[in-house]
Amino acid sequence: MCPVCGEPLAADERTLRCAERHAFDRARDGYCHLLPAGHGKTAIRGDTREMLLARRRIFERGLYAPLADAVAECVVRETVSSEFTVLDVGCGEGYYVGRVARAIAERAPDAVRCCIGVDVSKDALKLAARAHRDVCFLVNDVRHRLTVADACVDVLLDVFAPRNAPEFARVVRDDGLLVVVIPDERHLQELRERLPLLGIEPDKRERAIARLGAAFRLESEQVVEYGRELEAEDVLDLLRMTPNAWHLDAADVERVASWRRANVTFAMHVLAFRRGG
Repeated sequence: MCPVCGEPLAADERTLRCAERHAFDRARDGYCHLLPAGHGKTAIRGDTREMLLARRRIFERGLYAPLADAVAECVVRETVSSEFTVLDVGCGEGYYVGRVARAIAERAPDAVRCCIGVDVSKDALKLAARAHRDVCFLVNDVRHRLTVADACVDVLLDVFAPRNAPEFARVVRDDGLLVVVIPDERHLQELRERLPLLGIEPDKRERAIARLGAAFRLESEQVVEYGRELEAEDVLDLLRMTPNAWHLDAADVERVASWRRANVTFAMHVLAFRRGG
């Protein structure tokens, strides 16, 4: 939808344009800036390029592959119709929506798929658009208004991202799927015991369910948990890829760099909701 007037946008090779002639060019890297007026100075602190590159290295090492596979399997269990729309909010560099797009293509190669990733960070979308050419990436702020039409989304993904229950309810079709991933208290527990990392609220799962409960009902839940033995550089990238990077000083980084290896637990909740409370 047009971020100026709310009319539908039609796309050609380089531009999105509405009937009122508001036009939005795709950036050279392939994403499009559709942040609604007044949100240009969002208070959200988007991921920096250093955080994104650290995250990409972690993804390339497969440290979150079990989670990505679980999310993709959760989506493809959904009946894939002849036309199918997936929206990933807070998509970052596109790892999860890219994996889901590939899984849908494998399951239903003849389906007309529309996969969209939105994020407030232009640096993130530059990386995403280069890596996943079959996904449409838009600059949006999940805490405000999403520039997609009412009831047009079959599956909405929210993986470690902010949640906006009213907007999710507006864009997800009736009986559509919402997949939310949140960390368990055991996630990275060995690092939390040794470093001043951000805490995970003990009732995070319950609060997420309660806030979405007016429009969505919890249908299923899976805990994805596994351990990995990591080199010091892997641990540093795990810290660099999240807001924990803003809370560590030089002494903390030097201490981690001196470690030879560390056993680390990964533990996440994959919550699947249906639209319709």
